[in-house]
Amino acid sequence: MNERHYCSDLSLAAGEPMAGTADRVDVWLLLEYNPAWRAKAVTDNDLSPKIKAWLDQQMASVTELGLKPRLQFIRRPELDREEITLFVGTVEGLYQFDSVGYDAITDLDVADGPTSCMQRVDAPQYFVCTNGQRDLCCARFGRPAYVRLREVVGARAWQTTHLGGHRFAPNVLTLPKGVLYGRVRPEDVAGFVADVESGRLARDHVRGRSVLPAEAQAAEMALDEEMIELVGCEAGQVVMRTENGKRRIRVVEADAMDILASCGDEATKCVRPISAALE
Repeated sequence: MNERHYCSDLSLAAGEPMAGTADRVDVWLLLEYNPAWRAKAVTDNDLSPKIKAWLDQQMASVTELGLKPRLQFIRRPELDREEITLFVGTVEGLYQFDSVGYDAITDLDVADGPTSCMQRVDAPQYFVCTNGQRDLCCARFGRPAYVRLREVVGARAWQTTHLGGHRFAPNVLTLPKGVLYGRVRPEDVAGFVADVESGRLARDHVRGRSVLPAEAQAAEMALDEEMIELVGCEAGQVVMRTENGKRRIRVVEADAMDILASCGDEATKCVRPISAALE
């Protein structure tokens, strides 16, 4: 019998770096959807045509602004309730809208910004990818991480659909800061949460801040202080402003690695991690 290989185990064993691997996202839409998630849940689901059309319109409207949106489904399956929650996360902050059923969300226009019926959320929210229909590692590693997060932060932990990068499971998105983390195993959760709750980056788990391009995501991890603003990112050099002024970080492609990107893949693919160092 062939031994099963899990992409997350193989990536960790190979020492594949995570910095710079988060998909670029400017606007997060996270909609509560409790029925079973299929492999491509956000496009293959049983929502009504009206709600699907509204979601498509929101994504298109945000794209027209020159921003990159991403739709996620979220759930807390241990809770039995009629209400549904919609989160909208941008660089300006995280906002929450609650309603009974889905029809009320069609009165919202995400591209116009938050309205008076949306509540600003400042406390960190944790979204763990658990969609095992998309990749086995997301269920195998994500669900235990979610259980542990629920023990530590309670209702601020959610399950979510595919976040990208199965091989870094468990993947956890934190909002409102919009940082994607990987390899957050149950035994890591207490320290991870302590960092996030204090406003620090949980540096051992960072994949990247989603509003930044990949090179800048990796460059941020080379800083020994907090980034305030991305000033420039071109020609192998990233410039970031900190409390102590501008810092320049050199970024280059590291040695190529052959990795198994997903448990369902039959062949490996070549990736080139990003290496960053202060000048």
